[in-house]
Order: sequence, then structure tokens, then C-alpha cells
Amino acid sequence: MMKKAVLLSAAIAISITPAAAFAAGTTAAPAVQSVGAATAKQGAFTDASVVRKADGSLVIRWNASADLGAAKVYWSTSPEGGWKELAKTYVRYNGFVAADPSPGSPVYFKIKGGSGATIVTSERKLSLKGVTNFRDLGGYRTTDGRAVKWGKLFRADEMAALTEADIAFLQKLGLKTNVDYRTSSEVKAKPDPVIAGVTYVSNPAFQEAEGSGDESSGTDIVSLIASGHLDQLGEPGDMLIQANRQMVQNPEAYKTLFELLLDPANQALVQHCTAGKDRTGFGSALILLALGVPKETVVEDFLLSNTYREAYNKAAVDGIVKQLKLTDEKTIEVFKALMDVRPAYIEAAFDEIDKTYGSVDGFLEKALGLTAEKRAQLKKMYLE
Repeated sequence: MMKKAVLLSAAIAISITPAAAFAAGTTAAPAVQSVGAATAKQGAFTDASVVRKADGSLVIRWNASADLGAAKVYWSTSPEGGWKELAKTYVRYNGFVAADPSPGSPVYFKIKGGSGATIVTSERKLSLKGVTNFRDLGGYRTTDGRAVKWGKLFRADEMAALTEADIAFLQKLGLKTNVDYRTSSEVKAKPDPVIAGVTYVSNPAFQEAEGSGDESSGTDIVSLIASGHLDQLGEPGDMLIQANRQMVQNPEAYKTLFELLLDPANQALVQHCTAGKDRTGFGSALILLALGVPKETVVEDFLLSNTYREAYNKAAVDGIVKQLKLTDEKTIEVFKALMDVRPAYIEAAFDEIDKTYGSVDGFLEKALGLTAEKRAQLKKMYLE
């Protein structure tokens, strides 16, 4: 019988890659970004987003608390300056479609209203061919009115299939550090490519049981489903609820994450696992909470993996159902639950934090060593 710890690792490591799933999962981004995914000043703009269409053009949208009159839109390959005029428009139209002003490079947009109010925004999901869930954590608003800087903090899924163009894009992005939460067997099966100028940090969120070999690859989950041994998987979603609790109970990887984040030499930093949704989702939640982003927004970001992986997940589930000739609805739902992210998963982590440490603040300080001074430094580095 497979040990429970290995099953938990396997549950979050599942990466079924039928060609149709990968192709479907890397085309058009969703039509709407999450509310609050932008940097606002002077209180006039409320949110903004950039979504790439299938033809490569960009839909730039924004909302404001009032009609600000004529507005100018600027673009740059850096969120910190070098702005060039892109277009003149009217805020009341709330957006327009534009050609990508710098194909193959990261691009940011600054919208300036007639009142002088500005907002900076960019694509939430990066336009890369070899990954399905590579995202910028920039733009999320904090409870005190500040925002997470764009171009500094990233989250992703496995990166073994990065193309040469993808790697060039990440180098232009200024990526310096790659934090990998995967187990040694996952890394062995699909190692990250070497990226010049980027430091690779192996930082497993789960430890493999001795002698487990490649059991964390996710193949064993499929084998258990095929053989009908669902008693080892529990009800749909149970394994990922337990996995999120386990990450709170064994937080060493996330302590290492914050140590890396506090070193300016590591900016910009990406954290990733296999699907970019569970181990990486928990790490991203901790970063945003430490910076003062409201829990509601944190959960929204956690759930975005369902949006960006929707086509991929559907193709993967359909492929397994066909391959194993599955007809039992519970069996299918168990597999779907392993591919998804659900509010109950991250809420289980929050519940475990509250039970053990009393609060998120208590967890950040006692478990991760993030003192008030270090947290203030983190905010200075990553908020504006």
C-alpha cells in the first residue's frame, strides 16, 4: 500500500499531458481579469487589465470612479519607466484593442486620465508557449491602498517545455531566481531548462518517502483509479484538502521562500511546481497575505488556476476517462478534483493556520520567521 505522504505528493504532482490538452491550454487568455489586478493612484481608477486575444492583439480595459475626460495610454517593457505614448482615448469607453507594441517582450501599460490620475497594468498570464499557468502577481491592491509591483513576483507550473523564445522572454523580464517546489523524482522526470542569469533553487514542499522512487509522478494516482482502489483517495477533494493542511504543518520550504524574497539579488523571482496550483498556490497566498492583500483577493488569485488550466484540465480528464474506460461518476469526480483548485483547498490551509498559530500573522512570524521588521522590509521591496 502506498504511504499517505507519497499519495499527497502524487496528488499535487499530477501532470497528464496529451497533445490536445497542452495545445488547448496555451491559446487565448480568459476574457476578464480578476478585479483589483492593477496599480491605482489618486483613487480615480478602480481596476485595469490586459488580456491577449488569439491573434496576439491586446484588450486593454479599465474602470474609474468618475469620467476622467481625455486619457492617454503609454507602454513600456519595464513597469518602472521608459513610457512611450500608445494612444489617446476617453476613459468612459473603458478600453480598446491594440496591437502588441513589443512582441516577444514583457509589456506594461500606464493609463493617465485628464485629472492626472494614473494606473499601471499588464497581462496577468504571461504569453509563453511552453507553460500554461505562468502568472505575474503584480497589481493586487492591499488593505492600505498600495499595490504589489508588477514584474517582481511570478508563479508558474512546470517549465520543462519552455521554448527558446520563452527563455528569451524570461531573460528580458529580468528573472533572477527560480524556486522549484517539486520533489526530486518530479525534477528528474522533467527538469527545468538552464536559463543564463537565473539561479535555480530546489526547494521541495514535500519530502518523498524513503524508497518511493518515482511514485510522486502522479502515475500511481491513475493506477489506483484504474484498479478501483478509491478508498485510498477518499472523497473528491479530500487529498488536496489534506495536502494544504500538510503544507502548514511542514512549512520549511516557505520559510526558505521568504528568505530568498528578502534578498534584493533575487528579484525578479518565480516559484513553481508541476501544475502551478497547489504548492505554488499556497506560496503565492502567503506572499500576498504578507504584503497586506485581503484574503478575498488571495482566494481569487488561487482560483485563477481553474481559468488558465480549464482547457488543459478538460482534455486531461477526457483523455483519462477514455483511456481507462471510466463510467463511475465518483471516480471521474475524484480525478477532476485533483486537477482543479477549489476554495475548500486553500481554506483548509487557513483553518490549519488559525488552529495552530491563531492567525496568519502568527504563522508568518512563528513558522516562517517573518518578524515585523522583515515584513516591513518585504513591503518596501514589493509594494508601491
